Amino acid sequence: MGTKPMTKENDPSINLKRLILQTVGSIVLVLVIVFGLAYFFRQELLGFSEHFVRMFGFVGLFFGMVLSDSLPAFVPPDAFLMLAITGEMDPLKTILFMSVGSIIGGSIAYWIGLYLIPRFHLGRQMVLHYEDKLLPYIRKYGFGAVVLSALTPIPYSWMAYTVGTFKMPFRLFFLGSLFRFVRISVYFYAMYIGWITGG
Repeated sequence: MGTKPMTKENDPSINLKRLILQTVGSIVLVLVIVFGLAYFFRQELLGFSEHFVRMFGFVGLFFGMVLSDSLPAFVPPDAFLMLAITGEMDPLKTILFMSVGSIIGGSIAYWIGLYLIPRFHLGRQMVLHYEDKLLPYIRKYGFGAVVLSALTPIPYSWMAYTVGTFKMPFRLFFLGSLFRFVRISVYFYAMYIGWITGG
């Protein structure tokens, strides 16, 4: 795989600045969306989340995150945060169960990338689709690229597939994945602010 010449368009340092702005923007956007949902659909969300909490509880959040971060097409993580907030689930337990589930899901994606994807043409093509976007970060930041994917809009599960495919040591991937605790905590409280102010 040849390397592309460094240009203004694919310079990771420029992308990093844009990524930080996108991350701040996504946090603000989540707050605004939850505010709107709380204002216009509060009773409907309360009814749905009460049903979810009664049936699945923290175990549901955990397995939801495992699936969300091991299967990219599954329900996005913020949907489970919304259920936890509207269901008035304990914040610390919510963050713990969801973060651990997310890291386990990412680890599954890493092992899939390491062992399964290289064996299947379709899987390899799926990773290649994201390589041009993810490899500049991996080349420049290494372990830090996993940290960025754990914290920012860079798809965490796709980063897990990619670094697994490129045989990053699992201990480095795991250490970077611990920043999922930070991401989930920040988004939880941003959504919580939106929920209580929208009500």
